[in-house]
Amino acid sequence: MRSTANKVLLIVLLSLSLGLLLSGCTTAPGPSLKEAVFYPSPPTSPRLQYLTHYSGAEQVTIQPGTASRFLFGDSAPTEALSKPYGMALHGGKLYVCDTKLNSLVIFDIAQHRFGYTGLQGSERLRKPLNLCVDNQGNKFVADALRGEIVVFDENDAWTTVFGGNLLQRPVDVAWLDGKLYVCDADACTIVVFDATTHERVTVFGGKGDDPGQFARPTNLALDPEGNIYVSDTINGRIQKLGPDGNHVATFGSRGDRPGTFARPKGVAVDPEGQLYVVDAAFENVQIFAPAGRMLMDFGGPGADPGNLVLPAQVIIDTDHLSLFRELIEPGFKAEHLVLVSSQYGPRKISVYAYGRSEGSGH
Repeated sequence: MRSTANKVLLIVLLSLSLGLLLSGCTTAPGPSLKEAVFYPSPPTSPRLQYLTHYSGAEQVTIQPGTASRFLFGDSAPTEALSKPYGMALHGGKLYVCDTKLNSLVIFDIAQHRFGYTGLQGSERLRKPLNLCVDNQGNKFVADALRGEIVVFDENDAWTTVFGGNLLQRPVDVAWLDGKLYVCDADACTIVVFDATTHERVTVFGGKGDDPGQFARPTNLALDPEGNIYVSDTINGRIQKLGPDGNHVATFGSRGDRPGTFARPKGVAVDPEGQLYVVDAAFENVQIFAPAGRMLMDFGGPGADPGNLVLPAQVIIDTDHLSLFRELIEPGFKAEHLVLVSSQYGPRKISVYAYGRSEGSGH
């Protein structure tokens, strides 16, 4: 009788454990909040909801101690982000350039894994700042100290480098329709490469404060029409250039009020054509209408969920909402994700959903 009871108890415990594991597989990643954080604050109709954050391996762990790690290299850094900058979401994975660990950190959200690449030999990263992913899953990393673009394939393995004789200090990179756009901070230029042959196609920009010129540009973004948005940091503005490199518009100016910038860094454009600009000094992200009017800001300094600590980059994602669906509040219709990196603080990568309250017409 005791043996039978023990067997029954063992079966019950195994069933409970399996149930917990399976429930962990179906829940959204990251910790949930007791109370949702929205921007703007009530009573204004919300447009962004803070969802969760990524700072280390624990955020992709199904249950404590069960996350699968994968590493490329002889030695592995700590299992947490140290000083992140650029990011990309692709194929269920969040890729993060860590400028202190000097590696590409990989959060495999879909498969609950965590790892690194770019740690050794010819693939070793020295100062990875930003990356982009093409339609084949190739990753192009702008490495400021190497002065090169480092390429990893669809399986996250190193393949090649290029641009060393054409670039001084590459700090950001974007891909569109077979072309690679590289922001060179020291040369104050945007260099365009053929993404397949790695040959230089054209260069535009130059040092100065006239329209179309830059002073220490730090980041760039592209819209679907091929327009280029450049964070012209020292000049305190964002410049919009056409596909031919000619100046189209300027967003903001140097200042300390909404709609101006103290230290503009990361930029991104959403499907509505709205421009998102990180300000490292204000520690927030400002959103501008396509015509240039400031609409709102979010983030702000502090240690609470949704706040930012020395933010660097912002990206927009329309392909991975399903991974975070269970974190989105009922009644809030999410349209795309917004991710912002903080170089310090407890929440290194903050994830937000942009949308509107259901029934709201604006």
